[in-house]
Amino acid sequence: MKKSGSDPHGMHEGSTILTQLSSVSIFLWLSFIILYLFFNDLIENLWCLNFLSNDALIITGMIKISTGFLFEIFGIIALGINFRIELPTEETELITTGVYRIMRNPIVFGIFLLVIGTFFIIPTIISLIISIFNILTFNSKAIDEEKFLLRRFDNEYKNYRNKVGRYLPFKIKIK
Repeated sequence: MKKSGSDPHGMHEGSTILTQLSSVSIFLWLSFIILYLFFNDLIENLWCLNFLSNDALIITGMIKISTGFLFEIFGIIALGINFRIELPTEETELITTGVYRIMRNPIVFGIFLLVIGTFFIIPTIISLIISIFNILTFNSKAIDEEKFLLRRFDNEYKNYRNKVGRYLPFKIKIK
């Protein structure tokens, strides 16, 4: 991407502070997992929610994590050269094909599944807090991105948004 003059990272301009903390939230999540790998006994004994420790939830967590990775991979593949970590600085196209036919934010949805799955596998107060923090920051990031897409693509994005749900394959109408 850099060879073609594209900025693979993007910009924070117009993002809320909560959105800008999304990188911190992912860093905390990854750090927690690494610490758990080396100090699992200590972490499991520290603020563990023992009533949530069972094989069914661990299997559910593994399924959520696997599904989350799939949503992220399919989302990145569908975006192709339009993928950015932040909002793009150059012209891109609105992608409504692939996994984007069924939801507007599959990558963010995948992150939700990853952090919730992690909590199911490691049910501690710390993993719960990290999961909630990730969900809040990445939901904020999705909202900021949608505002950006509305400014950039106007009616084309409005039509797409009216047909496709943010995180689910259907729109939930709240009256």
